[in-house]
Formats: sequence, C-alpha cells, structure tokens
Amino acid sequence: MKKLLCVTVVLLLLTGCEAYPKRFSATYTDVFDTVTEFTAYCGSEEEFEALAGAVHGELKRLHEIFDIYNNYEGLDNAKTLNDAAGQTVFPPEELVGLIEAGRDWYSLSGGKLNIAFGTVLSLWHRCREEGLLPDPEELSERAKHCDISLVDVGGEGVTLADPVMSLDFGAIAKGYAAQKAAELAAGMGGESFALSVGGNVVTRGRKPSGKWEIGIQNPDGGLLTTVKVSGEAVVTSGDYQRFYEVDGVKYHHIIDPDTLYPASLWRSVTVIAENSADADALSTSLFLLPLEDGKALAEKFGAEALWVSPDGGVVRTEGFSGYE
Repeated sequence: MKKLLCVTVVLLLLTGCEAYPKRFSATYTDVFDTVTEFTAYCGSEEEFEALAGAVHGELKRLHEIFDIYNNYEGLDNAKTLNDAAGQTVFPPEELVGLIEAGRDWYSLSGGKLNIAFGTVLSLWHRCREEGLLPDPEELSERAKHCDISLVDVGGEGVTLADPVMSLDFGAIAKGYAAQKAAELAAGMGGESFALSVGGNVVTRGRKPSGKWEIGIQNPDGGLLTTVKVSGEAVVTSGDYQRFYEVDGVKYHHIIDPDTLYPASLWRSVTVIAENSADADALSTSLFLLPLEDGKALAEKFGAEALWVSPDGGVVRTEGFSGYE
C-alpha cells in the first residue's frame, strides 16, 4: 500500500511539472505606431503562439480601421471618413463604436477630450515634424472646425457635417484596441497574460510568482513607483513621451482644447482601471483637468490615479497606494 501511495505521489508531481506554465513573450512594431509587447504564461509554445497570433491579428485589424493616415484596399476606415467629410460613410462597426465612445468621453471630460479636434492636432503634428510652432491665427481658424455635435452617427452611417472637420482617436484608440485584443485572448483560454500597446497595459490573471508588476516612469527619468495588478489596466499620459523643442522650450503632444497649446497642469497622470479603454481615456482627461475634477471623474469609474505636478509633487487617489 505504501509503495502504491509513493508511486501515485510521484506521478502527480510529474504531471504538475509538465503542466506548469512557462513564460513566453512576443514584440511587434507594426501596430498603432508604437511598440507592442505580449507576455503570457502557457502550458506550451504552441498555445502561446495561438494566443499571440490572435492578439497581433486583432490589433492589426483595429489599427487599420482606426488609422487616420493611411488607406487600405476595400476598407472604409478613419482616413476614409476624414477624407469624405461632408458625406456619409459606412465604416466598420468598431469605428462606429469608437466614435460613440469618443462622444461619451467628450461629455464626461467636460469637453477636454474631443475626437473632433483633428484639424488642430494635425497642425501640431506637422509643426512637430518641421520643428516649428503653429501660427496662432491658423490655430484659431482650425479650432472653428472641432464641433463634435457635427459628428452625426445614424444607423450604420457616419457623417462629418462640417466638410473641414477631421477626427483624431489618439486619446482612446490604443486602449480600446488593447481591451478588445485582451478579451479575445481571454476568450481563447488565456488565463495569465499582460499586453502593452505603447505603454497602455492590460492584464489578466497572475504570474506564477504573483501579480503583474508595472513600473511607472518618473517624468524626469528613472522609476517613480511600481504597481501590482491582476486583471486591471494601467495607462500613463505624460509630457515626456512625445515632444519637441523650439528655442529651448519643450512642446508635448497633449493639446488643451481651451488654449490650443500643450496642457501645463501636470507632468504625468497614471490611471488604474478595470477596462483598458476607460483607463486610456481617463489618463488623457485627467491630464487636462484640474485635480478635483479629475478625482471626481476617476471615482465615477471606480479608478485610481496618480498625478505628478510640474514641481515634482505627487498626488494619489485614496486607493492608489493599495496597488504599490
């Protein structure tokens, strides 16, 4: 009897070793103009490759739909919609859903997050590439074509009623796509993974050693803090991620619709939320909002946040430290 018991224990241990998940990782640079990393713990390399292939494929598909710079054969995407301003376009349902989310966030943020801000953002984008500052008069003129109420969604069709208007989804697209890709991986049986799309991180489950650890960068360099999450998304918006200098002054990419210039309230804002799409939109909104308004908006979504001010001060919501 003792011999049989020992054999049984050995068999169980061997089975456990064979099934113990291993760490696999893949990196992509062809979606959303950024670096994407997918890390998962799987029982086999074949299982990981299936998950990673599905995640990459979903991100590529959504990248093409949300792309405002390039056309794709047979696809009415965001660029198609912008090019056809004044006419009705019938884009994929994912783009319609992103537009509807953008309209919701315009209201939630008090107008600070505006997907119809494309005319202004494209001017800043062009000037960043040329190393110049926008002409104030041109900025003011372009700002007249950012009225989100003129984005008409009716049935499956979308019309930009202002023929000069253009949409820009930079504040919400990566988080929205990361959430969709993570949901796909989870539906395929992925139980332990982290997906980072340009720093928009969404997690599922835990590592064998515990929760996922996400580093939060100090805007002046180095590590500010680390958060531990399991199933939550972590997104940071900051003035140090994309910027250029003119006459020794830095100009970053997060433009305040009220001033038409880079926002100056915060150096960075990090958000922890259940949903990556919400975390992405929240991080941009909170970067543009005063502290108390930002806290109220974060609380509405059950999210936690950390703000870094221009003088280096750090402010946290009450529950943020519970993740550190």
